[in-house]
Amino acid sequence: MSIDKVSKYLSSNVRTPYFLFIGDDEYRDIKEKLSELGLNIVRISDYCQNDDKLPDIDKLIEHLKTADVNANVKKLAVIGLGEYLALRGNDEAASVLLQLKELNLGTAKSVLLLRGVTPQAKSLQADLRFDERRFSTVNKAICDISITYAPPKIGLSATSGMKTLLIRLENGECGNIIVTTAVNIDNALFAVHKIRDAYEGIRFTCPSFNLPRLCGNEKQWAQLLTEINQKNGSFEEVLEQHAFGDGLEANFYGRFTGIEYRNWLYFLALKTNIPTMPNCYLRFVLEKTSQFDAFKFNVLNAIIDVSPTDKHFNAFYLERKMLVIRFPESDIADFVVNNRKNAKESIYRLTDNTKIEREEIIAWTATNGIHSQLAIVYPALSAYLNQYVFNCGELSTLLTDYFESYKRQKVTNRLEDDFLVKVENLAQNRRFNRLPARNEIIDELKKEDSYLFWLDALGVEYLAFISDLVRVRGLSISIKIARAELPTITSVNREFFDNWNGSRKEKSDELDVVKHSDTSGYNYQNNEFPIHLAKELDIIVKVVDKAATELALRHYKRFFIVSDHGASRLAVLRRKEEKYETDTKGEHSGRCCKLFEPYDLPFAAQENGYLVLADYGRFKGSRAANVEVHGGASLEEVVVPIIELTLKNGSITISLVEKSVAVDFRTGTVITLFSCTALKNAFVLLKGKRYPATKLDDNHYKVALPDIQRTGEYPADVYEGDDLVGKILIKAQGKSGKINNDFDVQF
Repeated sequence: MSIDKVSKYLSSNVRTPYFLFIGDDEYRDIKEKLSELGLNIVRISDYCQNDDKLPDIDKLIEHLKTADVNANVKKLAVIGLGEYLALRGNDEAASVLLQLKELNLGTAKSVLLLRGVTPQAKSLQADLRFDERRFSTVNKAICDISITYAPPKIGLSATSGMKTLLIRLENGECGNIIVTTAVNIDNALFAVHKIRDAYEGIRFTCPSFNLPRLCGNEKQWAQLLTEINQKNGSFEEVLEQHAFGDGLEANFYGRFTGIEYRNWLYFLALKTNIPTMPNCYLRFVLEKTSQFDAFKFNVLNAIIDVSPTDKHFNAFYLERKMLVIRFPESDIADFVVNNRKNAKESIYRLTDNTKIEREEIIAWTATNGIHSQLAIVYPALSAYLNQYVFNCGELSTLLTDYFESYKRQKVTNRLEDDFLVKVENLAQNRRFNRLPARNEIIDELKKEDSYLFWLDALGVEYLAFISDLVRVRGLSISIKIARAELPTITSVNREFFDNWNGSRKEKSDELDVVKHSDTSGYNYQNNEFPIHLAKELDIIVKVVDKAATELALRHYKRFFIVSDHGASRLAVLRRKEEKYETDTKGEHSGRCCKLFEPYDLPFAAQENGYLVLADYGRFKGSRAANVEVHGGASLEEVVVPIIELTLKNGSITISLVEKSVAVDFRTGTVITLFSCTALKNAFVLLKGKRYPATKLDDNHYKVALPDIQRTGEYPADVYEGDDLVGKILIKAQGKSGKINNDFDVQF
């Protein structure tokens, strides 16, 4: 119908232009049909003086006005004019259209193909002469054009310049068009979106990108926008290119540490994938972190504000521990200081990942006491504090109780009065003399295919810890307890090493250096807490790992860990100085000195030309110890272990034959163990006491438990020698066959 009207116009005597208001859907079809009617297409863009200048409308009007005498073709179709006027705004559109409405073309004909200015048709119709002979509207002439303006500095993929924009519109494009131009289009009739920076460019290019602006700075957003443009507008492909598509938690520290663009992009990848993040602590941190600069701080410190009673705390703790495992000490040091905010609760958030945290845990324990959380935050220290049940005949209970108390006081950094009384009693009766000498035991060892490792200053205080390390590494352990020679100094106690004729031997001073050398970095005067214990445990771990490796490689059948003497922390804490100004210089921080007479020292032993103090005193005239001391005759100095490690027989499995056993309040109860492998030296360890197993046959063993005199459930450990081979739960019932609480109350 519109083409028919145009045809009538072309054959009419109307001397003014024909206004054809049109929409997006019909634009290309109508333009083509106008060409078929013989109209010469005139582009508004051809009147732009350069790529980013407005078209010269006066020149266009002059061309139309003189077309009847100057043009070869006197029938013209002007395209792009409506879109141009829509870009210029209502005032200019109304002015130009009004001017064209009154333009006298003479004998020429001109059809103005107008898109985007349909509302202006109503104002033109106020002139009754402007009727259907001079204009028509195709359907509703609906136009859906919007412009996104992006400054050139942003680097967004866009149409450059006004002329190119008009050409695209003349070709019938609709929808949103991104353009960079210096021309002011603030008053446009089209919807105009202004992209002021790279961040807005990203949000425009990737509508699903919803991270806040605070996540980055302008430089970072600009680089990301460049990469998005290179990937055809896909942020996901940019992440894939940098290997941030999946497995985002792998190599966490290596990916995000630093201030480079790629580190920041990793942060964005994490933020984008919060809902699918397996690590709930990382999700928690990401949700509260908007700025990359704060990310590392929050990863380290966000847990400080989570209460240990929070239902998420335990999961947060474990997942954070894995996240920060590769963080350097310098980063962790900052966390440790911040974590002191609530001193009483700070223990809950520390880990054993780093030396500085391990020392902080020890310092906290020395201040606040041994906490149940210790088994979680520092399992090695908890294992050190575990009770080791000695098997030394009549000395077993004494040594078990003594070293359990000694370790507790060493870690809590305080002396207990009743223990000091015990030390002084032992200093006089010297019951340790009932133990065999170390050399007696070593002489009986099998030296063929054996490795002797002398760990200087290793006392029996570490046996529970070593037993735990050995069990985890799948080794078998055999421990013998001996006494060192007095005084407990290396020169008097090295014969076992010098006379060793086995295949190989090695001496390590590392533990001894930590205890009393200035080079260790530990000094009681600078830090009174027993933080050196962290280093001691680390050294022992290395030795056991060395043993496990040598045995696994089958280099040796046996790996012996032996010591010359132990050392005392409590003698340092005691700060007791004897009354004598000796004629000889006090050695080893005054724990022993060359023999002089007469003397009145009830706690001193006379051995090998020395006077050796067996209590916690020290002779005058010597420098006080830095951390720990040896040379004296306290149990921790004189009692030493001989540890034999071998590959373990993994075939041993232990179970209880009885589902439950009857208990008698006079005689206790008896259990029967079943083992698939014959046992030689089995016993049950229950509440710190050993109960030997009596062989019934190669698979069954009877154990009498006279101390179980009440009904209940009793967890116990089963050992073969010094190896923990099983754990059992003994269900003791009354003679009626039921656990009877009333029965318990009677007794």
